[in-house]
Amino acid sequence: MSPKQKSLRSKRMAEASEEDGIDVLPDALLQHILSFLPAEDAVKTCVLSRRWRHLWKLTPILCITNTERWRSPKDFIKLVNHLVLFRGSSPLHKFEIKINSCAHWMIMSGDSNPFHCAIMWVMYALMCQVQVLTIKNMHAYIEMDDGFSLFSRHLTELNLSGLDFRKFVLNFSSCPALEYIYFSASCCFNSVEKILSQSVKYLTFDFPEFSEHHRTHIYAPNLITLRLDDCWGRVPFLESMPSLIAAFVRPHRDSDDLCSNTYSGNCEDEYCHGCYGMVDNAGNDSAKCVLLGGLSEAKKLELIAGPEMRIFRSDLRWCPLFSKLKSLLLNEWCVANNFWALACILEHSPVLLKLTLQISKETKPMIGAVENYSALVKPAAISKHLKVVKVHCKEVDEGVCETVKFLSTLDVVVLIRRMDRSTNR
Repeated sequence: MSPKQKSLRSKRMAEASEEDGIDVLPDALLQHILSFLPAEDAVKTCVLSRRWRHLWKLTPILCITNTERWRSPKDFIKLVNHLVLFRGSSPLHKFEIKINSCAHWMIMSGDSNPFHCAIMWVMYALMCQVQVLTIKNMHAYIEMDDGFSLFSRHLTELNLSGLDFRKFVLNFSSCPALEYIYFSASCCFNSVEKILSQSVKYLTFDFPEFSEHHRTHIYAPNLITLRLDDCWGRVPFLESMPSLIAAFVRPHRDSDDLCSNTYSGNCEDEYCHGCYGMVDNAGNDSAKCVLLGGLSEAKKLELIAGPEMRIFRSDLRWCPLFSKLKSLLLNEWCVANNFWALACILEHSPVLLKLTLQISKETKPMIGAVENYSALVKPAAISKHLKVVKVHCKEVDEGVCETVKFLSTLDVVVLIRRMDRSTNR
């Protein structure tokens, strides 16, 4: 091929390449590509050509992030308001707002809650039949008042963080398709008396703040999985959950359900804040099974608490029956007073198959704190399916030896696993 022919061929290939670029892709694929961009970047493509002018409006995902690039809350609010105004009401699969410089803006603006428009943005997303709604606030709380009421036949997943709910009841009953609710990264429920949803199946609370003066009731009869991790204030009251399969519960070590007077579950000191510091609408808090009654239908439970956390031991005084429980993980809260709490829960778990105990150096003094009214030293009977018990510890100390000695009386095999010192659970 002559140099002239090669040059002509190269020119034709270059022209073909220009014609066969991204513009040959169908609109649906271009919209899918744009959905991976932050909204403020996706909207810039409207200047590329006449065809691109409206493509960004039809993307199924609208993510507004990287708020640190904006000098003030007014600039950011203006951006979002213009986006929702010009975008129109085309359907959305996912709507996400990430706010990560709120504290700095509040100092600059003097506004304690600069994102009062957040509720309006949520209503916009619902109007667009959004299925996944996410608000991620990484700093000071966004206050959500009585205007936070959701009505949607399309919403299936809700992800919220850094919100302060200022209403007495969080009612999601008007969202019949809602199955996933994630309250992550510090949501505040100080004013909330009840959270209810008949459709939710997967419910997560990560580092939530509940009131110290009353218990928030949770009503979710169709719940399958519950995660309640590092909760401050009073742990919530769980109403009946007959469909529950798995639950993880770990109150914060400094929550308001602590009692340093006794390991029995309730002391006789009327000035004890943990035992007598509140009375809810249904009467004396000590007269009810707060957590374990709602968890009694689960097949898998992980119950983690500090030595002075009274709530699990207090609930066991009501002897709930765990008729479906097959897998159970506990830590040292269950060994106090000659293992009465562990004995109680074993006796009331007739089909238990797997038991794991996490033992720390705090275990030995709890075992030795025997009280006159401590319950069973040994369960009357345990599940015939329970053959092996696993004990996880960082070192085999006296507390571990006492635990193994107790378990050996139950006719089970005990396996000890030493955990890495850097392992946290």
